[in-house]
Amino acid sequence: MSAEKMRESVKLTPRQDSVLSELVAIGRKNAFAYKDKHPYLHAQDLKRLHLGDDACVWGLGGLSWEVGGRLGLSAESVLSAFKSLEIKGLVIRETRNPDYKRPLYWWPVGLAADLRSELGVSDSSNNS
Repeated sequence: MSAEKMRESVKLTPRQDSVLSELVAIGRKNAFAYKDKHPYLHAQDLKRLHLGDDACVWGLGGLSWEVGGRLGLSAESVLSAFKSLEIKGLVIRETRNPDYKRPLYWWPVGLAADLRSELGVSDSSNNS
């Protein structure tokens, strides 16, 4: 299911909606960041998109402070919205590693499929 269809099927607060919209914008920006500048890095991003949402969290996802800075919200407020969105199945977070003490990346569920379609990524284009 596409990210947009999933979003339409769930009731969101205005804050959750704005946080999710900004996370989608960050993921989209990150997926296109190297398209015309660095072919190798863009190819790596296409491989992540090909593998799906779980592979995109780290590398293409966004951080709570990053979303908060764009929206003028505190990182804590954004983190609270992310956790609510995670319960609703609309975002996933980077897998925790107890050895790392740093912020975790977040990614909108279904965005990898949407971006694959938008970028024309097929199953055969990522075998390198």
